[in-house]
Amino acid sequence: MGASTDTYAQWAVGMLEALERAPAHERDEGALASRRAEFRSAVAHLLGEARDPLSIGIVGEFSAGKSLLIEALLGMPGLLSVSHVPTTGNVTAIRIDQSGDDEPGPTLQERSVVYCTGLETAELMAHLHRRIGELAGLEGLGERELDALRAARPGAEGWQPLVDWCHRHGRSAQGSKMTAVAAETLRLQEAYAEGAPLLGRRYDLSDAQAKRAMSLPDAPTDPGGGWDRRDTVARGGRIPDDVLAACVPLIRKIELRVRVPRAVWDLADVGALTLLDFPGLNSQMSGERDRFLSRRELRDIHTVLVLMNAQRGPVGSEQDFFDMLREPTADGRERRSDEELRESILVAGGRFDQLPVDDPAGLRAALLDSPERLTERRLRGQPDTAMLDTVVEAAQSLLPAGQHKQLILVSPMVGLAALRASGVLGGEGAGGARARVREADGGAGQPALTGLWARVADRLEADAPGSQLIRALREYAHDGGLRLLCGELIGHAREHGGTLKASAVRRRAAAVDRARLALITAERSAYPEVEYPPAYQEIQRALHATRQALAALREVLVLERATDGARGDDALRRYLVDEAATAVAAWPQWKELFAAVDRERHLVVVPHATEGDADFAQHIQDELALLGLFTQEPAAESDPAPGIPDGPEELLVAFRASHEALLALVHDRIRAAYEERLDDHAGVLEELRRGWIEITAEEQRRGRLPPPRRDRLGALIATTNPEWYRAELRQTVPPQPDPADVDAGFPLRLDRCFPWHPDQPEDRDPLERHVAHVVRMRRELVAALVDLVHGHLAVHQAEFARQAGKALAQGERFVNATDTPELLLSGLRADGAAQGAVPLDLAARLEAMPLPRPSPHSGAPQGARVSTVKSPAPPPDALRKA
Repeated sequence: MGASTDTYAQWAVGMLEALERAPAHERDEGALASRRAEFRSAVAHLLGEARDPLSIGIVGEFSAGKSLLIEALLGMPGLLSVSHVPTTGNVTAIRIDQSGDDEPGPTLQERSVVYCTGLETAELMAHLHRRIGELAGLEGLGERELDALRAARPGAEGWQPLVDWCHRHGRSAQGSKMTAVAAETLRLQEAYAEGAPLLGRRYDLSDAQAKRAMSLPDAPTDPGGGWDRRDTVARGGRIPDDVLAACVPLIRKIELRVRVPRAVWDLADVGALTLLDFPGLNSQMSGERDRFLSRRELRDIHTVLVLMNAQRGPVGSEQDFFDMLREPTADGRERRSDEELRESILVAGGRFDQLPVDDPAGLRAALLDSPERLTERRLRGQPDTAMLDTVVEAAQSLLPAGQHKQLILVSPMVGLAALRASGVLGGEGAGGARARVREADGGAGQPALTGLWARVADRLEADAPGSQLIRALREYAHDGGLRLLCGELIGHAREHGGTLKASAVRRRAAAVDRARLALITAERSAYPEVEYPPAYQEIQRALHATRQALAALREVLVLERATDGARGDDALRRYLVDEAATAVAAWPQWKELFAAVDRERHLVVVPHATEGDADFAQHIQDELALLGLFTQEPAAESDPAPGIPDGPEELLVAFRASHEALLALVHDRIRAAYEERLDDHAGVLEELRRGWIEITAEEQRRGRLPPPRRDRLGALIATTNPEWYRAELRQTVPPQPDPADVDAGFPLRLDRCFPWHPDQPEDRDPLERHVAHVVRMRRELVAALVDLVHGHLAVHQAEFARQAGKALAQGERFVNATDTPELLLSGLRADGAAQGAVPLDLAARLEAMPLPRPSPHSGAPQGARVSTVKSPAPPPDALRKA
């Protein structure tokens, strides 16, 4: 997977701190200040993507029901919608966290609006200019107007010429596409004139403000509707209502944060998700702006859920969104690979309750009452299911060739009715919520159709069990498909989320690194008088190599990506089986068991003792006395009857002892394997250690070292000592198993005597049965021991990884600390400069923070064991001196 997202996050934090700690200069104004600001924004985006949860974008045509579907998934009707007409006019990002068991229902925690930055607004104007240029040639405009349009291209001086052109020529062809884009341009300019101070800022919103910000400017509102604001925790200032309404075109996105209980949506081990509700791309008022903003947000998301309207079928916008995923980004990031695209797409048919069925009775008769076998082809070939056929075909066309995924059929209305029936929604809620739920309950003909689809799923399972529509129809009939959709989203996040997110972070980090190098060059050009001696480069190279060496060591000791791979695990398991067999065979009881045969090779068996044995023995003596037999002989104490010694209890004692011994052996083998991995990197660490010792000695020859620098150099010397890590690994304490678990794993019944087994055939020779049974017992005991110890392998390895991670964290604290470059390098100026007198400039700080080295196994699934490169990355390019 390459460097972990946590590593990239630490790298981003270090660069942000470098920007804050860099000394200010008079020449920081102008172009250089702008370049620093752009770099700061790029690094902040990297940090956000590395720390934020997996994001899922829900895209589809205008009025496909995206917002209502999100409301149903969250159990919060009215959260996004303000009316029953299509209104979503902005990208809405919803952070979803799991609420505690003591929280009865979903709650809205935060609402805020994020405005475009000045750069993003300029890019939007440039996009509108390009689009007008594409359409103007088709509108019959003269060459003079077209030349004026080309000259009106937005640039460093602004976009006023484009606004003037739209005023003069934008209405020349009424009803045309060009006219609509020109009108968008003028609305954006009006919003900018009113709200330029808002650019790049974030404001908290009230409930009513959030509805206005999420809606198109002319969308009707529903007074009193929406989620109850009493659950909102307000923070920060609020933007005035009139300014918010006037500046809707400047909004980049709306951000919400909600908490949902497990009864509504069990996030399982995923923990959190971010859902993005995208506007449709065919709005007459803001289509081009929506396309521009959607493209910007789509390049940041990890997964796309394409929602098609089952009432009307697919339209061109679904493919538009898919094509956007293929585009390279304007900030230098690589495009997504075809493999990532294959894993990034999920498809659902929305508003399935509105599937146009003209003759439900006829459809029922054709599908259920006919003796003909029901297949998916027959189901999709009925006149009333033509739209279902179209949705299935379109869903498959959105996926790459050869890939099939579970189609999901959803209806938010049916889902909300199911939630209300189950009591999850609780009280009536706000007016908008009541209206939505009432509509779901009272949809004309819907209950009958829902039952029909459930029966169709049953018939289809009996006649054509391989169809993917079986599960889709059955889950739709259950709760509108919400449970299936939630499960698919969580399953996709669990299976592919880590890889997709890591790949996205890696692509952004590569773009940020190119910006870092460009900023270093710009800073060096602006301040050519800053000089560093050769020792600076030597320390920088050693620091970079140490970071990479510790990262490689973490890969093999903590992340367990060892060179032996799965072969090492197989060898350990084979060793465990051999040792378990040897240990069990050495038990002394087997010799006695196999010797339980008399001289005539007959099996000697001790009778089972019962409660009546003593009474029966007395009865025997009474009978003999009555007959006058053996009456003169004194009753002698009888010897123990010969038979098979001991019992399962004795073997249980040996079983416990062998389990304890095997655990100790396995622990030693795992420790030896970890030390071998450490030995593979010991040479690199020793070389770095010698380098730091030489650097420290050279620094000491230059003069007295300040205590902070001396301590930091000492920490680096200690950090690169492989014996420190070896000693820490040997401090690992093996986890102690629960004795009750060991006894529970004992495979023999304690209430049975040897050697009989209830499954042994009665017609077998007793001697043969005895031997076979003993051999079987040994096999069962060996298998039980192996299973028990196998269950502890992962625990032992995790404990060693935890101990190794603890030791590595001690060294990484100093190696990756943002003040380490400052302590080691700031005093190394040109000859004659006072030691430590001048702080590092920004270029020097950034040079000391190279891109974390990616592993050659990028994209490996989590938990996979792959080989690790042992040598550190080559040092950065030599510093340019004045």
